[in-house]
Amino acid sequence: MKMNYAVEGNGEKTIVFIHGLSDSLEYWRVLSSRLRDDYRIVSYDIRGHGKSLYEPFTIDLLVDDLYNLLLKLCIEKTSLIGFSMGGNIALSFAMKYPDISDRLVIMSSFSECDENLKSKFMELKTAVNNSFEDFYDTIIHYVIMDDVFNRNREVLEIVKRESAKRANLEAIANGIDMGMDLNITGQLGKLDNPTLILAGREDDLISQNLTDIMKDNIKNSSIIVFDDTKHNLLVGENVSEILRLIREFI
Repeated sequence: MKMNYAVEGNGEKTIVFIHGLSDSLEYWRVLSSRLRDDYRIVSYDIRGHGKSLYEPFTIDLLVDDLYNLLLKLCIEKTSLIGFSMGGNIALSFAMKYPDISDRLVIMSSFSECDENLKSKFMELKTAVNNSFEDFYDTIIHYVIMDDVFNRNREVLEIVKRESAKRANLEAIANGIDMGMDLNITGQLGKLDNPTLILAGREDDLISQNLTDIMKDNIKNSSIIVFDDTKHNLLVGENVSEILRLIREFI
């Protein structure tokens, strides 16, 4: 499998960043650029995202893709930071490969799909079957607050046009289906990893109930909720706070 990845920094501790649906490793630049002086940072494009090739995937296959990447890079121990679908991968990886996994930071993610999330996934699936533009216009209002959208409307239109040139609609649809089928809650009790759960209070995709399910089932976990924030946590003043939390936690 041909996968695009980046390695930055020479720190003693390693952090692997795992992006979410329709994103790429570029999502993490705002964090990795400020952490690479102190840590070894690995980020990569999930199958069918960014510059990685696409073949149909399951959560188990994405977990093994990450394992093989770490094997190639001779990384024996790492902390994992996963956003949304990347959080699904991080949790599943830690359960399958506990000896490699250290601390977990799970951002705007879930361990099972409730009716609210399923209805949103169905809406996104309909949109992506039409076009990437329809998908983008649908998901953007779940991802960021309306005031952020209105202040950055012109920039977001440019992002949409550029993203549409590279987007793999089949991979996005595959990821949506995977999310709807996901249910790893019953396995979370296996985790011994210290886990920091980060969530947005206004997240219309991941309900507070889904976040609490993870917190209640992961023994060594804590949760921090950001006010005036939807699904994407890396906005505004949150960035500095998340950097501080990562440094303290890892």
